[in-house]
Amino acid sequence: MFETGVPDLDTFAAGDVRRWAEFDVEVRNAWWSNQLWSRFPGHEARDLGRNPSREVLAEAACHGNGRIREIAVERLGAATGPEALPLLLIRCVDWVRPIRERARRAVLSKLDEPAFRAALPLIGVLRRRAVDDWMTTLFRRALTPRFVDDALALQDRETRRWVHAEAIGLLSRERLLAIAVRDPDFVVRATCGNALLDRGECVEELLAAGAPKVRMRALTLLGADAAVACLADRSSAVRSMAQALVRKAGDDPAAHYRAMPVSFGAVAGLGETGTAADTAFLERQLADGRPRIRRAAVRGLRRIAPESAAVRPLLTDPSPSVTRQVVTFLRGKPPLVGVPTLRALLAPARPVHTRRAAAALLRDRDTWLRLHTDLALLPDPDLAADAHQDIHAWLQHSATTYTTPPPALAAEIEAACTALDPPLARRIRFALPKLT
Repeated sequence: MFETGVPDLDTFAAGDVRRWAEFDVEVRNAWWSNQLWSRFPGHEARDLGRNPSREVLAEAACHGNGRIREIAVERLGAATGPEALPLLLIRCVDWVRPIRERARRAVLSKLDEPAFRAALPLIGVLRRRAVDDWMTTLFRRALTPRFVDDALALQDRETRRWVHAEAIGLLSRERLLAIAVRDPDFVVRATCGNALLDRGECVEELLAAGAPKVRMRALTLLGADAAVACLADRSSAVRSMAQALVRKAGDDPAAHYRAMPVSFGAVAGLGETGTAADTAFLERQLADGRPRIRRAAVRGLRRIAPESAAVRPLLTDPSPSVTRQVVTFLRGKPPLVGVPTLRALLAPARPVHTRRAAAALLRDRDTWLRLHTDLALLPDPDLAADAHQDIHAWLQHSATTYTTPPPALAAEIEAACTALDPPLARRIRFALPKLT
């Protein structure tokens, strides 16, 4: 075993083949930090010995000295251990051209069909080492009917996305549709869905179940009737496209929303297209039992009735997502909610999301309320970390503050400083000379 911690090669080779790329980086980092070149004094061929152990050869193949890597590549070309092919593949994207060329000749002599299939995950990772396009060309050789299923099943996300884009021509209509509808990666779904739309195929199926960007495009291919049917879609992107198509046809999306039964999409859409005349309807939805409806109503009121007093009570809503929308609604609107009300919401008995919402609005009022709020939250086990972080952020910018706090607030800040760690208290008092 070496200082780099060379693993048991048989066990290592039996695991995820992508780990060899990590091994390469770890050995080189150890070389730079620990000067492992001293294990190979003189950097000549004889330093590896006539019959180096597999561990020595594996470390040498990833060594920081190019001469040692070149020697190791030559030896690996004749080696039969399971580590030989992965290490040679790594050296195929070496930054030294003679090493690359020697490794590539050795790899091509070893890369039969089973070895190719087993090495696909590593080839996909190494393809991103953009020395040249050799590894990408090698990968494209794998995209044949015999290898395509293995390539599509790769776990590396970037490689998997690239494979799907490259393999479009090898996949049937049914296979593309299945991927476009059910794949967990939205980029992959969009790639396959757009390929079908380019052919004018499966448009209705993709409108019903594709990725949002694909569904937007499918909508443009189906006309105004489909657009009306999608006005209340769950996706804001699809709703936006449907609204644009309805307007283009000379119709008013808001009129359709007013005639729809209450749903998340209908409430959200009316908030996006309605007028002040729809305020009363949206305010009624603030009492709906479904958080999504309440959230959509708050968002809509922010657009059509930004001074609505009906939103403020939802600061104590049981749903954190609704409360976040309420905070966004109330920012910059002091008349809608007073400081005493917000301070009362910081009480420990309140839910965490309610306390966090009140703190956010207090911090927005002015720089002194921000500091006072953070100091008040330091004993709060749920919000103390945020308060500490914000105090330090405040201290970084306090030199640009040219106002002074009201006397009562100044006294409260001074009193809070007495409970702080002395170094932090000194920094705050230094930033607030008028409080000393």
